[in-house]
Amino acid sequence: MVVEAPTLSPYNPQSVRGGESLQRRLFGAGSIPVGQANNPNNKGLTTQKQRTQIRALMLSQIVLTLIASAIIWLSAGTVAGYSALLGGLIYLIPFMYQAQRVLKADPRTGLRQSVRELYKSEIWKMALTMVLFGSVFSLVRPLEPFSLFGVFILMQLISWLAPLIQNQKLLKN
Repeated sequence: MVVEAPTLSPYNPQSVRGGESLQRRLFGAGSIPVGQANNPNNKGLTTQKQRTQIRALMLSQIVLTLIASAIIWLSAGTVAGYSALLGGLIYLIPFMYQAQRVLKADPRTGLRQSVRELYKSEIWKMALTMVLFGSVFSLVRPLEPFSLFGVFILMQLISWLAPLIQNQKLLKN
């Protein structure tokens, strides 16, 4: 009877030769599996910095929404002012929901769990944004769409440009 030697494959756990693991043979001695840190004692250090940056971004967006709404209200009238405020709130409420979900995550969880939570919160953020737009357009009369979308787009741009303005990367590791 002839027994074939196991082939060297990342999907074959039996492919170990001479006591050396497959990971060591394929990637070298210094490799670390995805989602595992070199030193588990420092896992929350960058997360605290990121939390501070996200909170500062949220605060600046709240203040900017209020300032833009007040300027539009004083210059274009009441309808344009509350439409601008609603546009800012349509952006801020889902953003705050997503930030709360992401910041609530335990930094000791694995990489897969963190990415899964990020994707779930992004999907819920989009759904909540659609519901808020639908509610505003169906329930609020009269409405100034230019002010509504203008402040919404302004908030989106601030979110994208904030890391450049701070001269940092928001989710820098």
